[in-house]
Amino acid sequence: MSEEILKDMAMTLKELLKWTRFAGMQQLRTILSQNLKTDMELLVYELSDGSRGTRDVARLAGVGSHATVSVYWKKWNKLGIVEPSQRFQGRYKRICSLEEVGLTVPPMPQVSTIPQRIEQEEESGETENG
Repeated sequence: MSEEILKDMAMTLKELLKWTRFAGMQQLRTILSQNLKTDMELLVYELSDGSRGTRDVARLAGVGSHATVSVYWKKWNKLGIVEPSQRFQGRYKRICSLEEVGLTVPPMPQVSTIPQRIEQEEESGETENG
């Protein structure tokens, strides 16, 4: 093949990749919005970087129990929005950041507000299992 044909093919492939990526991001944003409904879920997702364990993520996100993070990870893995960490067994990594798809990352809770947040969620009927 000539060099010119190869350049045209490369440009066409780049254009296809750009539009495929765009369409995929729109769909991913919808899936994330539908499944990450609370600030706590958004934070747990964003903090799931593959290097943090359930206890670290729970503490940073203000979640009452590390078991809640584990439940989220199992659910999200089935949805395909997190994947098992390649470096740390039993940990999960988000497939993209919230900001990459145009969603806002909620602020991290202050350490002094975490017990209040847990109590408020328990009173409102939000439990560890969703």
